[in-house]
Amino acid sequence: MRHLPSTVVITSYGAAHHDAPPDIRPVTVDASALSLPDAVSRAGRQHGGRDLAVRAFITRSPAGRSVIGQAIERIRQRIGPGGHIAVHVISPHGQYRAPAVAEEIADRLRAAGIPVQVFHRHLKRPGPAPR
Repeated sequence: MRHLPSTVVITSYGAAHHDAPPDIRPVTVDASALSLPDAVSRAGRQHGGRDLAVRAFITRSPAGRSVIGQAIERIRQRIGPGGHIAVHVISPHGQYRAPAVAEEIADRLRAAGIPVQVFHRHLKRPGPAPR
């Protein structure tokens, strides 16, 4: 009997919204310290971290490559037969850095034949009001 590989479920979100997904023992990836472009194009504002130029800026920096590489290694350590692996990618508001990193991780895992689902909780949501 052949076992299906684990499905990786990646959720990007903004920590400032205070509504983290309720997963047990997720692989947590903090993208908060990654740099943003000084000026985000109109397309970048509309598509957030899924905009190709914004995504490239965030994920191709030395810090971005390091965060992504470490995340993929931690995810690979958990992959086994069946089930799902929860991955939380966090940034302050969940609009640029977390979605960009989540999409890059997903693309690399898919290229390795690993099933992946990606959800962006706060991609189009305005920043939270101060508490």
